[in-house]
Formats: sequence, structure tokens, C-alpha cells
Amino acid sequence: MILGTQYYRPPFPEQKYWEEDFARIKDSGLNTVQLWVIWAWVESKPGEFNFKDYDRLVELAEHHGLGVVLSTIAEIQPHWIFRAVPGSELVDQMGHKAISSNRGECNFGLTPGGCTDHPEIWNRMKSFLAEVVKRYRSLPNLRGWDAWNELRWNVQSDGLVCFCSYTLKAFRNWLNQKYDGLDRLNNAWKRRYGCWEEVLPGKLPNRPYTEMMAFEHFLTWRANQHGKARYDLMKSLDSNHPITAHACFPSPQAAGDEQNHAINRGNDWFFADDLDGIGCSSFPKWWGQDDTGFSIRVDSIKSAARDKLIWLSEVQGGRSSTGFEIYKPVDAISQQRWIWNGIACGVDAVLFWCWRDEVFGRESSGFGLAGNDGLASERLSAMKETGELIREYDELISEYKPERPVVGVMFSPQSYYLYWAQEGDAHRPMQAWQGYTRSLVRKSIPYTVVEEEHLDVLSELKILFLPRTVVTSEATEKALERFVKEGGTLVCESECGAFNSQGFYRYPEERFIARLSGVYEIGRRSINGNSFPVKIDDMEFNLRAIQWLTPYGCNQGSVLANNADGPLIVEVPVGKGKVILCGTYLGDAEWTVGFENFIELMAKRAGWQSQIEVLNPQAGKDSFIYIRCGQSDSKRIVFIFFPPDQDKIHLKFKPNFFTRMQITDIISKKEVDLIKNDSEPECTLTASRWRISVLVG
Repeated sequence: MILGTQYYRPPFPEQKYWEEDFARIKDSGLNTVQLWVIWAWVESKPGEFNFKDYDRLVELAEHHGLGVVLSTIAEIQPHWIFRAVPGSELVDQMGHKAISSNRGECNFGLTPGGCTDHPEIWNRMKSFLAEVVKRYRSLPNLRGWDAWNELRWNVQSDGLVCFCSYTLKAFRNWLNQKYDGLDRLNNAWKRRYGCWEEVLPGKLPNRPYTEMMAFEHFLTWRANQHGKARYDLMKSLDSNHPITAHACFPSPQAAGDEQNHAINRGNDWFFADDLDGIGCSSFPKWWGQDDTGFSIRVDSIKSAARDKLIWLSEVQGGRSSTGFEIYKPVDAISQQRWIWNGIACGVDAVLFWCWRDEVFGRESSGFGLAGNDGLASERLSAMKETGELIREYDELISEYKPERPVVGVMFSPQSYYLYWAQEGDAHRPMQAWQGYTRSLVRKSIPYTVVEEEHLDVLSELKILFLPRTVVTSEATEKALERFVKEGGTLVCESECGAFNSQGFYRYPEERFIARLSGVYEIGRRSINGNSFPVKIDDMEFNLRAIQWLTPYGCNQGSVLANNADGPLIVEVPVGKGKVILCGTYLGDAEWTVGFENFIELMAKRAGWQSQIEVLNPQAGKDSFIYIRCGQSDSKRIVFIFFPPDQDKIHLKFKPNFFTRMQITDIISKKEVDLIKNDSEPECTLTASRWRISVLVG
């Protein structure tokens, strides 16, 4: 397993620190350093490549027994690029050229630079990538390549991009291939365009959705194609080392904003189709993430990767810094939880950002794993222990596979595109998706994220939640119908499939849910009071309604919740399975115990069985026991994360969960005795100083 740290973003740290730093990195238990190989820095003059500093760094890494991950930062372009390739600037939606400048968090190099749809920009970028790979592909300590950092291509464009002639040509070619000609596009879009030049991208939100949704989809595809092109080039030159890329955040959290269309940095699932693996960045203290927030990110990347590599490509090393603001420091206990949480999810690499505090720009004084926030010594001491544990249990960890989930949560890029086309961001579907995944994490229910064009995974699932899935294609609908008829449970929210992929609204009786269940919505109604009671299997709890109510005209199934305007939650048997229809939005409400219990009950009724039960303590809003489990060869492994306010927990396991009645906690190195109670083994655990237990038996 790669356990390392980002070290070099030229020209910092300066050379006078290198030798001592690499010795300390090795001593701290880390086994790898990551280096940014920046196009602007390496080729500061056209055709002249200067690798002198990198040569010394990789030599020092080998001397100290450290592996190397090289990040090819081709997106930070040379300052000569527009002299060499005139007219290659990105263009915003108003027709203005994007003025490039030094990147805010990088000391040297232009962003956004020239448009990669311009063939000469791509040719010069390819030349840089090829030079890097050919120079370092034979390094004995090379651990792999990070081919694209946070999938950046439009940073500092200061507007929506790109609308240059090369990108417009690519957009029209993509549409032509997708629809097989202009006549078929006109038929699908209900338009009468006379030639392709008349077909333009959407300009701003709150206009008819069709062109905007199409352009957003194109931008996602375009980013994926660029990532594949980088990979194909690099792989043709080095077939021996893994090549990954990583996003700033998982695709379901790419909601967009005033300068970013939704999911405009590509779709993780399609990256994983083409690359050796996929990763993401995570700065939990900076972004205010607890165990659930961090786990959601890892679960999403894992879901996208499927059986490919999973890299936590940037994990917060020390206190974050943005200008003159001060943020929470990074304590050792939290940092160790991130590492072991990643291991519990099956990751292959954890790389921290970064070793030393930064010394330039808005990131000055921040992020150093060995930085000056007062906690470096305890972080490095804990890191050394974890490094030793990873080496000691290398085979156990490398063979570990997390429990296969039977619960899924839908991620619908098309729904994100529609929300962005209307509101200028896709925060509503993102928050809804996070609401469901957060509840599943807190209930320790394994789940997978199901992307709407990667539906093979449905054959392994018993239940699928569809938060704010307001757009569905014909192919998606057919797959979901088959899933239900073959025994699956579908849990839908209001206006599921209310729009098609071209952004046209469907009347309630025309939607696939009505066709599948025989039940349809009667229209949007205002909320009178934000909660309503639900009764299922003699269990009663309250759920919160968000935005509106869409009651059902119901002559079939069982009504689980009612309203003055009609049924709000209806369960309808379909084939061997069933559909649960929820006539409002539940996932993006504030936390309630009722919603979590609803999610858990739905999973259990669909066939999910819990292998581990927390007998004590009971979960609260800010306190819960987080559990992950899986298998390593013939051994069971259970990862348990204690909340801050609980020092003892009492667990019960299903019969024969462990093969013996004494198991080992590899963190504390203590033996734990199981006690049988009505054939179900139980144990009481005491929190270690890291508040983590990893049980093996």
C-alpha cells in the first residue's frame, strides 16, 4: 500500500531542505513521495526541457528507500504558449477571451492556458507528457503516475468556458455522432435547425433546458476524453506502472457554480472505464467533514472505480490556509481515522498534502504534515506506528475486500445538468444524494453509488434509492424496470423521471414510474407543516418534507403515509419486487432520526441483513458508532470507529461471523474474548488512544 506525502511543487521546498526532509519522511513511516512535474516549469522555453531538480529528487528518494509518484501537471501551461499558438485562448459565454495568469496556488505557470480542443495546444502538451514519461519510466522506485491533478482545465477562466471555435466544432461533432445527423437532432429537440452552425450551446441558466443540458453533458464527455488521451499516450510509453487521475471531489459532489457547469471535470465512472484507477482530494478539517463526510467521498470513488485502483490522492496533512484565515488544526487521532477509514473502504494509496508548510500565495503557512501548527510531532509519531502496522500486516491488508453491498444510491448526471440549467448549480440533487449516503454511513449499511450509465451493478443489489432523480433516459428506465420485476426494491422521490434527457417535461401519467406501478402523481402542492407521520410494520416515525408535496392518485398498493391532498408514500408490488413512491424530497432535509430509521427499515425489508449490531450506546445526531467489515482470505476484519464521547461499546455479531471466540485488535495488539449469548457472540470494546479498533478473526 502506498502511504506517502506530496513533496515538491516547484520551486518549493527549496533544495537546502531535501536531504533532511527525505530522511524524516522515511523515519515517519511513510513509504512514498509525490512530485509535481509542471509543464510550465520543465519547458519554460519552447522545446527545452529542464529536469535537473527532479533528477536529484528521485535520486534522493531512492537513496532513502522511498517510492515516487509523479504527477504530470500539463494543465499549468508555459508562459510562451500564446506566442507559440496565437488565438488558442479559451472563450467565455459572452465571447470574451479568457486572460490567463499565474495559478493562485502554484508559483509558476499559466491557467487556464490554451484550449486543448486546439490541435496545436494538444500536440505541445503531448510532447511534454512524452518527455516526462520517457525520462522516468525506468525508475526502480516509481510507484505510479497521477496523470491529471484534480481534473483542472478551466481554473481562473473567470467565466463559463469554452465557447471557442474549436470547442464549438467538437460540440457539434459530438451531437452529430450522438444523434446520427441534424434531422434526428431536430426530431429529438423539437427544433428546425437548418445547419449545424445554427446549433449553439446554452448561454446562461434559466433558459430552455435542452441546449444547456446538452452542452453540460458534452463538457463532461470532453473532460473524460482528455483524460483518456493523456492515459493512452502515457500508457503507450509505460505499460508497467499504474496511471490514475484524481478529482477535487467525487462526481456526485460536482454541483457547479457561476463559473463551472455541473460535472464539467468529467465523470469518475468513465475515467475508471479507461484508466488504471481513480482518486480524489479530501481536506476534512478545512471542509468541516466528519466520519460520514469523509466516508461518502471514499465510497463514491470506490463505487466508480469498481475493481480498479482507488487513490486518496490528496489528504489533508496539516492546518489548512487560505490567505489570512485560520482553520482547525489537524490532530493525530483524526488523521489516523482518515487512513484507517480509507483502508476499511479498500483504498490502494493514501497521499497527504503536503510535507512542509507552503511558503507562497494564499496557501502560505498551511497544510504541512510536518508543519508549524503545534501538532506535527504527534502526527508523525502516530504515522510511524501506522506505517509499521501496514508493513506488519501487509498481506492481510492487501488481500482485504470490503463487504459487497446490496444497497445502492443512484447518481444521475442528467438530473444535475437540468438543475444547473435552471438554477445555476446542482446543489439540490447533490444534497439529496448526500442525505441518503450520510444515513447509510451512520447506520453502517454498505452501499454502492450507481451511475445512470453504469447499471450492470444492479444485478448485485436488493434495493436502490433514487434521490431527486428527475431526469431519466429510456435506457435507464428499462434497466430500472427490469431490476424491480426481477425482485429489486426501488425507492423514488417526487417527480422521478419527470423530464427526459432533452429537458422536456413529462406529464405524470407518461412517466416510467406510472407505467411500472400504475400509480401517478396528481401535481405539486404546497407544504403545510414540514413533517408527516409514517407507519410501516408497526413502526412509527416522522419524516420531513422539502420543497413541495406531490401526492398520488392511488388505487393500488399500500399507503404508508397520507396527507389531506392524498397519499404521500405508497408501496406497490411489481413483478417479484416493489416500488416505494415518496411524494416529496426526503434526503436533503436536516438530520432526523426518523429518516435514518426509514432508510434502515427499507434496506431490511428489501433483504439486507446486518451482521453486527451495536447494543450500546445508541446513536445520536452528533455521535454514532461507525463500522466497516470485510474479508481477507479466510479472515474476517471489522473496523470500528468510536465517537468522541464514548469510551466503551458493546457489540453483537451474527452466529459464525468469526471462526473463533478470541479475536485480535491489531491496533491495540490486544486479544478480545467473545461471549456467546443465545448463540450470538458479543463483546465489549474499550477505545484506544486513536479511538479505532480493527478486529481480525
